Amino acid sequence: MNTKSLPNLPDTDEPTAVVIDVTPELARVWLRSNTHNRKLRERAVADYARDMAAGHWNLNGEAIKFSTDGQILDGQHRLSAVIESDATVQMLVVVGLPPEAQETMDTGRKRTTGDVMGLRGETNAHTLASILRRVWAWNNGDHRFTGNYSATNRECAQLLADHPELRRSTEIAVRTRHAFPHIPQSCLGVAHHLFSAIAADEAAWFFQRIADGAELPIGHPVLALRARVTSERLESVRMPESRYMAYLIRTWNAVRDGRSLDRLVHPPNSSMPMPK
Repeated sequence: MNTKSLPNLPDTDEPTAVVIDVTPELARVWLRSNTHNRKLRERAVADYARDMAAGHWNLNGEAIKFSTDGQILDGQHRLSAVIESDATVQMLVVVGLPPEAQETMDTGRKRTTGDVMGLRGETNAHTLASILRRVWAWNNGDHRFTGNYSATNRECAQLLADHPELRRSTEIAVRTRHAFPHIPQSCLGVAHHLFSAIAADEAAWFFQRIADGAELPIGHPVLALRARVTSERLESVRMPESRYMAYLIRTWNAVRDGRSLDRLVHPPNSSMPMPK
């Protein structure tokens, strides 16, 4: 087999690049030549497919690559995503490469959401990125941040465009963490975003009190929160982010209800509380 037998590809044995509108039907035909590649990662396909279905997939110079003998060297995940999304996507395609070129493909470091935010000139870019990924997960039902599905860079960028107030949540998270370094910035930022949507003024007061613990009476929920996370940090207890989120939400709900808390508890197998 060679690329001459594959539809829509240049009839040449020399390295050649061309831009092609890749339809689901064309992707299916090309993938029949995918006989020598790494194992398909379904999560990567799902991530790409969401971007394609949303119209967020741009021509970016990364190519679908074919060898001189017609084998796909690079691009099986993108082609599979075209099929899954049922979208037609414009892609750069390179043909006529030696088969051994596959060994040097995809050896660079992937550009992270933090890198993308930094390139856009965002303040606290990597913290903002971590908050965006977790807010996206929360909005999609992953309240424990398991990472079974994670946002793509384009989904994070769209989330920020839809909710520019997340920049403020990031600023508050960094400031709070600096004053009280026992809760991850990512959890603080997600919690600030969620709580501010419920009661912005109360959220501002709440995070200031987490930071300084000032003028709070004995039994106040924020004091219980500060004591709990400080104790676990000093005991070197390794806590998942989901427990920090549960602590923050339980504390917020108690404050909203006007309840006292002498001790903050969240059993490991308990369901995630929802802020109110």
